[in-house]
Amino acid sequence: MSFSTLIGFIAGITIVLLAMSLGSSILMFFNIPGLMIVIGGTIAATMIRYSMAESFKAIGMSFSVLKVTKEVRDFNELIDITEDLLRLVRSKGALAMDNYEVNNAFFQSGVRMMVDGYAPELVQQTLREQNRRMIEKAETSAGVFRSIGEAAPAFGMIGTLVGLIQMLSNLSDPASIGPAMAVAMLTTLYGAMIANLFALPMADKIESWAQIESERQALIMEAVDSISHGHNPAVMRDLLAPFLQGNKKALENGR
Repeated sequence: MSFSTLIGFIAGITIVLLAMSLGSSILMFFNIPGLMIVIGGTIAATMIRYSMAESFKAIGMSFSVLKVTKEVRDFNELIDITEDLLRLVRSKGALAMDNYEVNNAFFQSGVRMMVDGYAPELVQQTLREQNRRMIEKAETSAGVFRSIGEAAPAFGMIGTLVGLIQMLSNLSDPASIGPAMAVAMLTTLYGAMIANLFALPMADKIESWAQIESERQALIMEAVDSISHGHNPAVMRDLLAPFLQGNKKALENGR
């Protein structure tokens, strides 16, 4: 998980809970009917837009984006690995790469195909298909979270209308006004929190992650192609240099 993401989640939740607890009991912000309307309605609306499989894939993608990984992800390290593999192939042949451990699943997939004797064109075609599927999965996952972000505030407003209707229909009973008003106000709060503290930031995070991951995989595909054609290490570094510049700009933009 990136440091900014961790700080953002912790800070957002802490600030909201602290504000709720100041001057009153935090339990007064817990309302079962309101939660049922917002959470239940949001889940239902999301399931209508996306299949159950796509929804579960979105949850899996969120863990993939946020988890700490030991894979080599730094662009400079990937280029260094490429140089090691190039020198190994030029001195001992492609089969020598079988004993070289590449700590990156996408890169390792390309190396494995080269060791198995796949034609360079077939290796590139396979890697491009893997890259396409990754982007497609990320777009769907981001869409699921964006759908949650759109539905939650809407159902918060629906809950508010329900609470106001209940309140207005029972003005003769003072005891019922308080609970009805609680549902009316709290559902709007729940919807806004789910959307702005969780769903929409997660959708943006997945999209940013997918863009950087796609650039990383593009570098790896070019690296694998250089190894397949036995390029000189200096030529390989010149070919991959533009990816370093692109990655630097992405990091400067906060991705």
